[in-house]
Amino acid sequence: MKRQRRRSADHYSLYNDVTEPMLSTITTPMPRNALPRESLLQRVFRGLGTFLSVIINKVNQLLALALATLLLLLFTRFTLNFLNFSSNGGSLSFSHWVFFLSAPLVVPFQNIPTLPYNNYTIDVSTLIAILVYAIGITIVRQFLKVLVAR
Repeated sequence: MKRQRRRSADHYSLYNDVTEPMLSTITTPMPRNALPRESLLQRVFRGLGTFLSVIINKVNQLLALALATLLLLLFTRFTLNFLNFSSNGGSLSFSHWVFFLSAPLVVPFQNIPTLPYNNYTIDVSTLIAILVYAIGITIVRQFLKVLVAR
């Protein structure tokens, strides 16, 4: 019984000893002046890469803002068209303004007929425009993210 206690006491005493006191001085960081310097060409390329990366990230952010604005405008057009608010009202009305701004966005899909549903109108061309613009801008944004990823 005493032998087992002594063995376990000796076994645990190994974990309390400092094993390598010299290791802390070996792993200190190197001083900055001891590191090899980059050549001027390497620094220029690194700086140019960082600059282009920032520019592409900003373009990506602007595309996200443009997509949000475009979707908001097209969803508003769809809602106004669904509720049969036409742009025939006053020239300063909100619906006229929305239809005027979103008309160039929907022109490529204009030949698609609308679907009547009870007293409402489902504008399929606006829905397809929403889908096409959302997918197109998302693909471009993902490509830009892949392009910048390091």
